[in-house]
Amino acid sequence: MPPEWCDAHHLEPWAAGGKTDLKDGALLCPHHHRLAHAPGYTHERLPDGTIRFTRRP
Repeated sequence: MPPEWCDAHHLEPWAAGGKTDLKDGALLCPHHHRLAHAPGYTHERLPDGTIRFTRRP
């Protein structure tokens, strides 16, 4: 998806002590940005830079 269609997201929210720098940011499509804020999912950045979403048990 083109970057202009994406939402900027902090992987560790600044309100929870995360940094407000580009290393903590990711561009997510609207669907994955909703998942990033959904209580039923977790997300993490993998070593290759991709973001993995996992449904909570």
